[in-house]
Amino acid sequence: MTGIPYTWEEGLLVLGMVMVLFFAAVLLSFWKKIGIAKEYTLALLRGGIQLFLAATILYFLFDFEYWYYPIWLLIAAMAVMGGYTSAKRAGKMPKAYKITTPSILIGATVVLSVLAITGAMPSKPQFMIPLAGMAFGNAMTICSLALNRLIREFETNKPALETMLSLGANPKEAMSEYSKMSVRSALIPNIDSLKTLGIIFIPGAMSGLLIAGTDPILAAEYQIIVYLMIVGGGIITSITVVTLARKMLFTKAYQLAEWL
Repeated sequence: MTGIPYTWEEGLLVLGMVMVLFFAAVLLSFWKKIGIAKEYTLALLRGGIQLFLAATILYFLFDFEYWYYPIWLLIAAMAVMGGYTSAKRAGKMPKAYKITTPSILIGATVVLSVLAITGAMPSKPQFMIPLAGMAFGNAMTICSLALNRLIREFETNKPALETMLSLGANPKEAMSEYSKMSVRSALIPNIDSLKTLGIIFIPGAMSGLLIAGTDPILAAEYQIIVYLMIVGGGIITSITVVTLARKMLFTKAYQLAEWL
């Protein structure tokens, strides 16, 4: 037998027993006055409802003959939701979603296209939906980190930027170092995770494949493919977002934007 050795009905009973971990965390929070019990409870309820709703949709989608139509709608929804979520991290930047949404869409679409062309992502909803979720979720996180860091660098270094502009530098030249810094900063978590694969932790894709009974070597190969997608998409997304952000950070007269 491969995979989890029980049905979803039996899984409900197992889930109920494992809830002891939830109650332990809540009790410890009250005992030590940590103050996370309410937030943890609401987060678990919200996450659980969302997860079971997604599972229900996938249950029917996997058997739907024309599954490719709703998948395109799902990908569009991922891009829009990711763009608006990431835009909230842009502070006072006006209409930041016009930068974050295309950046996320470009970064995720490019790497998913490569996976599709090479055959690493079979044209089946069981593969396309999880990988698209990984690609867009990672692109959203990278976009938020890069844009947030870039804005903070601009706010911190306004005098230096204004000096460079007054000496004849154009916006691209003035923000060059800060752009590189923002891209590097956004990619640090992914690169650090890549360095410790298989030593400190076995990542999600490989863990899922192993639980499903996949050969360990094949699971390791596919995990590397996933990380190539994650890091590649992250680089494309972060470079795109700092490039598109330029028009929002500077005026047409080569001055810093008023909102900074």
